[in-house]
Amino acid sequence: MVFKNAERLVISPQKILVIGTLGSGKTTLAEYLARDTGFPYASIDECRIRYGDGTVSGEDCAWDHFLEICGNSTPAILEFSGGGPHVNEVRKNLLCSTIPVSVIWLVLPLDTCINRALQRQTNIPAPFTWGPIEYSVPAIQDSIEFAWDSVWSREPGFHATRQVFPGTTSVGDMYSVIREICSGL
Repeated sequence: MVFKNAERLVISPQKILVIGTLGSGKTTLAEYLARDTGFPYASIDECRIRYGDGTVSGEDCAWDHFLEICGNSTPAILEFSGGGPHVNEVRKNLLCSTIPVSVIWLVLPLDTCINRALQRQTNIPAPFTWGPIEYSVPAIQDSIEFAWDSVWSREPGFHATRQVFPGTTSVGDMYSVIREICSGL
């Protein structure tokens, strides 16, 4: 991988939340940011794998752990879609963390995200069945758009960036842009 020996990214202690629909690259970019900043990484999918069991109570447990990480005062790189029923809980907990919060929304063409999501190999335990990827990706994107307009971009306590990439942008080029954004935080 291109980034094996990436330079350390020195930024002030904060929470950086990376959001985007399935296949937008949020997990990959968030893991790179965590590696290069030295901040811990957490995602709702990681919490589902670790604490969930595919039941509603397992999903609740996963969200409880993710929200706890959002709310503590430890700097971190976080990721989840950025839409859906837990947006306001995540917002509230991030504000309670008492450290600066940056939100970066990764926006790519839906066909690019659909193609990437169809290649996904990881099975995430969840108490619900996703619809076909071709329907889920645009639905999640719509949910993020609503949350962006009503929560993420309107919260004065957050530094919010909506970063649009062409579908042909490599992960390396995307990460270079995200590193540059984070360098200015």
